[in-house]
Amino acid sequence: MPNISNQDNDIVVGFKKAEETIINQLINGSKEREVVLISGMGGLGKTTFVRGVYEEKNVANHFDKRAWCTVSQEYDCKDLMNKIYSQVCGSEITMRSSVAEELCKRLMGMRYLIVLDDIWSVEAWEELNRVFPECDNGSRIVLTSRQESMVKLFKGKGCPKELENVGREISNKCKGLPLTVGLIAGLLEKVEKSEQMWREFLLTLNSHVTFGDGIQSNDAIELSYKYLADHLKPCLLYLAALPEDKEIDVSELIELWISEGFIEGMVGIGRVEDEAEDYLNHLVSSNLIMVSRKQNVHRIVILSCRVHDLVRDFCLTKAREEISMEIINNTEKKWDPTLNFTPHRICLHFEGVFHLSSELVPWNSSIHTILVFWDYIFGPVYNVSWIAKKFEHLTILDLEGILVHQSILSKVNSLIHLRYLALNVDGDKNDDASPLSLENLEYLIILKLNSEKVHFPVFFWNMRRLRHMSITGSRCGDSCKEKSKSVMIAPCSKELQTWDWPCSLTPNHECLLRELLCLKTLSCGVSSSESFLKIDFLHHLEKLELFSFNGEPHLLNNLKLSKFPSSVKEIQLHSITLSVSAISTIAQISNLETLVLWSCIFEEGLTWNVEEETKFPKLKRLKLFNLGIGIWNISSVAESFSCLEQLDLIFCVMHVMPSGFEDILTLKMISAWCCSLTVDSWVEEIQECARDLGNEQLQVDILCK
Repeated sequence: MPNISNQDNDIVVGFKKAEETIINQLINGSKEREVVLISGMGGLGKTTFVRGVYEEKNVANHFDKRAWCTVSQEYDCKDLMNKIYSQVCGSEITMRSSVAEELCKRLMGMRYLIVLDDIWSVEAWEELNRVFPECDNGSRIVLTSRQESMVKLFKGKGCPKELENVGREISNKCKGLPLTVGLIAGLLEKVEKSEQMWREFLLTLNSHVTFGDGIQSNDAIELSYKYLADHLKPCLLYLAALPEDKEIDVSELIELWISEGFIEGMVGIGRVEDEAEDYLNHLVSSNLIMVSRKQNVHRIVILSCRVHDLVRDFCLTKAREEISMEIINNTEKKWDPTLNFTPHRICLHFEGVFHLSSELVPWNSSIHTILVFWDYIFGPVYNVSWIAKKFEHLTILDLEGILVHQSILSKVNSLIHLRYLALNVDGDKNDDASPLSLENLEYLIILKLNSEKVHFPVFFWNMRRLRHMSITGSRCGDSCKEKSKSVMIAPCSKELQTWDWPCSLTPNHECLLRELLCLKTLSCGVSSSESFLKIDFLHHLEKLELFSFNGEPHLLNNLKLSKFPSSVKEIQLHSITLSVSAISTIAQISNLETLVLWSCIFEEGLTWNVEEETKFPKLKRLKLFNLGIGIWNISSVAESFSCLEQLDLIFCVMHVMPSGFEDILTLKMISAWCCSLTVDSWVEEIQECARDLGNEQLQVDILCK
């Protein structure tokens, strides 16, 4: 598969996904002129792949001028420029002036797409690059090459003249190895752009060469690690704990980093989570971590990431030495009791059915982290109460990957040093999974409890350091509600950022919520027997997620704008009946940027009418999932959704769609996944109309059933 390189990061994907990535980069990227490099060994199909993208209708219509030119190893620069000129201008050049100057003039002010196929050297690129003007109008140059190093180091913008020679020497050291190129580029970005500093950097590279005259990937990884700031090193090595070849959930990774104390001492700058994100961004910019998914609604946020196999192998080796971590699995590596090594962190990776017993790891009071990962869909219920007795100094216990007997809840209370607790508990059909006995966990930072039946921890008040609480389950019965009402509301955590609980909030919880003035995410149920709680005092709340309590139908019609804090940027509603007034109230939340409706229905029946006075002034993303309507009417689309950038329709079967979405000038993406033919046709029609109106940035993504 080819490597897709852009100015932000490298993406290695299959051809279908790669095509989508490239098309999006060509059409929806920045206004600056960008260079996209597609590299790989000969015979991979780079040319065929790019030709398909080049001729794709949306791409062809987006650019004023296009040209395709094959460069090859032996090339004549003047001949190449003549070929590009003839494609751009539709005729051969007849003037006596320089073809380079004339071509540059003809491209000036145009949004152009130039493909230079099979380019071999930095010299060829530098010679051709000077004729393509920087017009800041979204022009693109696509290069295919067997030598990834020739552009990557300079992010496609060309190397400063005074650094050309030394830059070429550095590039040659990489020998075209993609991982090496990325890592060296990440290091070089942090070096002052002067010839003297680059020469010193080259000497450092030479000192790390272990084979021939080129630097190998392992050398580059070692060098990148060496030059990492000390506080970033344990964060990188911690990735060895996570399963191989799996996307890494960034929010979970950050929670583990915080609980391990890796972010300690840096919290004065801002929220500790923000600081942890900054750590992650540093590792990404060093090309030690690859971004898998990111989101750009309120701001650019990395949702998941990966590490290259060689980087992970390095972390596995180094983690034992640097952060006392041991990885054990049931297929290859067992615990060796004779091993002259005392770990502080144990990570258990299992496949298939396995036996989790107290003999798995030796009795060792120095172990303070236990993580269990399991690659199996169905399995038994494990009685792991012995863990609490055997490892009394635990600070992190993550058993979320397996189903455990609820007896563990009465045992973990003795683990008074716990900062991170994640359990997937088997709830007894006749009783609730009760976290009543967690009153001793006053150092807890993260609490994740999943069970079929669960209620709120009565001793929540004692967890004064708690930052993220997620108590999830499919049911919350009468006994659960009764026990939850007895929650003690004495001084509790002033640092809580996330409250995720399936049961509905009652007036009894208002006093408790008033203690949580730093809350950023609130996820809870709403009940037909209780009015929606006033939460305007949560001045830092950014995300609000509401569920229909215990599957009961709930008409959300008693909303008032005064109940919401203006800070809310995202609202998600699940299985809730909505009234016109409720939608109108939500629309008035001044900073709302994202609205998600999951399996919601409307008071009017199968119709959603968006009245003319209903306006979402800052809404950027609207996501409708399995919406229970057949008719969608909007009086004035351009006024109601004036700032909309993305519309996602998933499992929507409407047969009457609104008109006017093509008039939204900010609209960039409409996706329709597994929707009706009416919806699919509507999306295609919107794109055509938008293009006729000059909005060429609008892209569509239609996935049929």
